[in-house]
Amino acid sequence: MASGTSGINEIQKKIWGGSLPLEIRLSPSECRSFDRSDPYLIHYPRISYFPFLLERLKAFFVPFLIQPDVPAHDGWLSFEGVPLKWHYPVGLLYDLFSGADPTNNKGGCDAGQGDGGDGAPEPLPWKLVLHFADWPDEQLVRLDKEGRVMHDAFINSVKEVRLPPQWSLEAV
Repeated sequence: MASGTSGINEIQKKIWGGSLPLEIRLSPSECRSFDRSDPYLIHYPRISYFPFLLERLKAFFVPFLIQPDVPAHDGWLSFEGVPLKWHYPVGLLYDLFSGADPTNNKGGCDAGQGDGGDGAPEPLPWKLVLHFADWPDEQLVRLDKEGRVMHDAFINSVKEVRLPPQWSLEAV
């Protein structure tokens, strides 16, 4: 029984401790410098959400923004031109969009430093583009300054979990 418990603990550690190296650049159309700004580099938890990062991103890129007074909650991220749904965890978005091999056992930063054996570089760090203009209304729900939209989305996702018939959603 002890080995089963340690196996579960190891899986829990990997899930809760997992992070992704991100390289976030400001959209060239919103950058006041011709040769682009420096990237924002961070190891970000796979189980976290991008809106929690927007304040830090805005503070980092404010010297490069054409409109530096834009609110942080107007920020959104894209990967290869596709807007990323902010209400999904970062790790899920990476798994869906990056094209990384899920059977690759390399972890952490090492996964982005070599090649996958076929000569193609591994897709780490995950290269994203930050935008503050032209919100994709048809693809993303707008965020609000107070964070109510994000809170409501999280609560609704909890309510969507299939519950046994004897449980009630009234307490949620």
